[in-house]
Amino acid sequence: MAYAFQKAHWIWRQGEAGRDEFCDFLDTVNLPAEGAEAGKRYTLRIASDSNYTVWMNGELCAFGQYADYPRYKVYDEIDVTDFLRTGENRMVTVVWYYGIESQTYKVGDAGLIYEITDGEGEVIACTGEGVLSRKSLDYVSGRGDLISSQLGPTYRYDLTRYDGFIEGGCEGFGPSRVVDTISMDLHLRPNKKLTLEPRSPGRIIRAGSFSYTTNAPVASVNMQHAAVTIGSLAHAMKAGDCSMNSPVRLERETDKLDGVFFMVDLGEETAGFLDIDLELPCACRVDVGYGEHLDDGVCRTSVRGFFTELECHTGRNTWLHTFRRFGGRYLQFFVHAPEVTVHYAGLRPTLYPLTHKEFKCGNLLRETIYKVCQNTLQQCLHEHYEDCPWREQALYALDSRNQMLCGYYAFDEKIAPRASLELMAHGLRPDGLLSLCYPAGMDFPIPSFSCAYFLQMEEYVRYTGDVTLAEQYFDVLDTVIKTFHNKMQAEGVIENFYGLAPTGKNDYWNFYEWSDTMSGNFGETQRRLECPINCFYSLAMQRFALICDALGKVDYAADLRDRVAKLNTAIAKQFYNRETRLFESFDTICRGTYTVLTQSLAMLCGAADGVDTSVMLEAMATNGNTASGSSLVPNTLSMNAFRFDALLAVDRETYAPVILDELDRDYLYMLRRGATSFWETIEGADVFGRAGSLCHGWSALPIYYYEILYDFEK
Repeated sequence: MAYAFQKAHWIWRQGEAGRDEFCDFLDTVNLPAEGAEAGKRYTLRIASDSNYTVWMNGELCAFGQYADYPRYKVYDEIDVTDFLRTGENRMVTVVWYYGIESQTYKVGDAGLIYEITDGEGEVIACTGEGVLSRKSLDYVSGRGDLISSQLGPTYRYDLTRYDGFIEGGCEGFGPSRVVDTISMDLHLRPNKKLTLEPRSPGRIIRAGSFSYTTNAPVASVNMQHAAVTIGSLAHAMKAGDCSMNSPVRLERETDKLDGVFFMVDLGEETAGFLDIDLELPCACRVDVGYGEHLDDGVCRTSVRGFFTELECHTGRNTWLHTFRRFGGRYLQFFVHAPEVTVHYAGLRPTLYPLTHKEFKCGNLLRETIYKVCQNTLQQCLHEHYEDCPWREQALYALDSRNQMLCGYYAFDEKIAPRASLELMAHGLRPDGLLSLCYPAGMDFPIPSFSCAYFLQMEEYVRYTGDVTLAEQYFDVLDTVIKTFHNKMQAEGVIENFYGLAPTGKNDYWNFYEWSDTMSGNFGETQRRLECPINCFYSLAMQRFALICDALGKVDYAADLRDRVAKLNTAIAKQFYNRETRLFESFDTICRGTYTVLTQSLAMLCGAADGVDTSVMLEAMATNGNTASGSSLVPNTLSMNAFRFDALLAVDRETYAPVILDELDRDYLYMLRRGATSFWETIEGADVFGRAGSLCHGWSALPIYYYEILYDFEK
């Protein structure tokens, strides 16, 4: 087996690594004069658990570990020629070891590995015991305060303890130890590195004084419940200039208050690294919060842990954090000092490189919606596709299916889909389902999302013409589909997933969408027959058959299609109610409560072929209403693709205008409420315990339907 690294070893500091720990590594890279004179290029190969930032001669050189698994490690390959000079070069690497299971990280052993090679492959620097290391002085390790259980921990930073080690200090460093428990079989990053963009041009929109009314151990709660007095900005800024183009001095109104408060509007939904330049008269703490709206007057920080805490010194505090992205439109700063001069406070956007298509259709509303959808997708794609940049930053199959499908049109993007589909294949569980997220240490598998994987894999083959990925992971597809085969019951349909999983937990979540009766329960313990999962299973087999066609597996495809025909007949027999002319969702619960999603899935998979679909079509076209006055639970934004596709399959000419009108109406509703990205659900911020996301990748579907239905109103 050929390894990417010739001489390097995984290393860590002396002593056992702790969770939520930051570690500094110091190395000297000697560049021979003949190498520079010969015009050689120098390449850094690097990987870590969990995340890294590299500084070369005091200059930011590289950041951002690919999201991987302990058993599937990924390294970056970066040209660092322009960061090196002849002679000695000071290389500093800071690694953040999470050590906490989440839906975006699976715990492995703490470690760093790198090599720098010249154009001929000669190693001029590498990790080993000779690289010096220490637990970071300035980053605060061990707190483990979570932003959310899905995303993992936030961070704390102490500028008063920074000793200049990036530029030249070396206090407290000692030899590293070799870590021999991490695999040396590493894989090259399969997609593009993120770019670090210039500072976001934020504006200070509110400022004043504050006092905390609570004494919680985390700033997210204290900020949420602070007593804030909004003062005038006129004395602090030039008339009409709130953009921080010049320093802004803010003062506390009275010494009876805790300090100075100010809020920054970034102008639109943004994902990036916190960047500050604050001048202070004394050492103090600065609490920072972030959010997507100001419905509470301040950012809604306490519904999750949307915060960080900074300890600042007297004078100028200039600092950029390069590990954890914040997502949102607004930042707020609670400065525990009598005054502050703001030179800058905002985010440095971190973007996955995409080429944005300019969509022109002669309809200003649709062109605007398309562009905002593009921003939604851009903010929800980094190391992999993300459901949202604010609350979770997690890769889900259903969410990413919508994102990939839209991205083929909006960006002509083919690399990111392949990388995420490959990452998801590594999430195969012992029970034959795919995990909830990728990589995930905390897992509640959604069986319907395992079916969605077949849809996005087939669409990848269709839109790219590349069959190699499906061929490489055919065994994964085969394992998953057989897992559903094995759930077949005497009624001719499959049962739901319930009870103990191989993990020893009740961790199955039979989720379909965020609507009444359809969101399921964590840790399902009850057996049921459910129409939606059977329809998803039928759709998965149909798409798998198309994949098999592309791979020349004719007999397998024929067997799948035979199974589909039998299953669809059984779905209709088990769930179709001839009196209401609608499909029931479940055999034992919620009888008589009908959902638009269930009708859409039954129609789309073919289970409704041969039955009276008139009421179903009425309900689907109106998203819930019928002429008889019956009301069905409507679809949410994320699942409209199944409804729209089913309608178009029945009568494209009739339903295309209906779909376009609905998209125009729903997305104009969000635009009129200030949306610069589109929401998780049409209800906005107050759902999900007042933590509804206002930027969710799965809601960018107008891109796809505006594209494929363009000819109807060209």
